[in-house]
Amino acid sequence: MGTEIKLQKIEEPIETALSEFLQWYDQRYTMPIDIQLDAHITVRIHYDVTEEMEECVYNCVQQAKRILSKVDEEKIRESCQDSCFVETTAVVNARFDDIREELIKRLNKYGIKNVLQEEGWEDFYRYLVVHIPTQQ
Repeated sequence: MGTEIKLQKIEEPIETALSEFLQWYDQRYTMPIDIQLDAHITVRIHYDVTEEMEECVYNCVQQAKRILSKVDEEKIRESCQDSCFVETTAVVNARFDDIREELIKRLNKYGIKNVLQEEGWEDFYRYLVVHIPTQQ
């Protein structure tokens, strides 16, 4: 994994904490993760839900067509988009909660404090950015 190569340039105990986190992460998730070393270490995780949304809406519309004899596909699609967005974002938010909690747990384990976090949504992209100071 590319992030492991970058980790070799990171000071202890941050390297150990991030290595443990990445082992945990790689066993559970396939979302892109990027670790950059500047004045601090930045861990970025992002995920595009567009494909999941499209699949959910398609399946929802197909189910409505099977149940109802007359279907206004545009109205059904709008309704499906709303419910699929709620469903999809709930699942992705839970994943990101899990990831954030595990990363912070690993950093705390090694006494790494003063971590800044930012997270949220930009259109159909969920992101988590964690800034780790290099001088403890």
